[in-house]
Amino acid sequence: MRQEAEDVARATANKQPQESLLTGAAQYRQLSDEDRPVVNELLAEQLSSPEEDVRFLALALIEDFEIVSALPALRRLANWLETQQWPGAPYEWAKVNRIIGRMADPSEQRG
Repeated sequence: MRQEAEDVARATANKQPQESLLTGAAQYRQLSDEDRPVVNELLAEQLSSPEEDVRFLALALIEDFEIVSALPALRRLANWLETQQWPGAPYEWAKVNRIIGRMADPSEQRG
């Protein structure tokens, strides 16, 4: 799992978001039931990263796999984004709030 995590980090560092998203999703699907809570916690922690690319990947995986345990971290991120002045902050804030809304409202759940 360490090598797979390094592959995802390398793709993100190389600014290859599509590759890192595909790699991250494939790796997440292969996780055992014992490993998922640990990875879920790491993804939630990545939401506090100052790097937008790191947050992008974490948000995508949290949304795709409906990682409800990340809700507190998503709410903290939304609160932080409200105070930010950089151009992409309102768009990321809207995305985070859409994810929160889907997870918080059972009628919005996919599947």
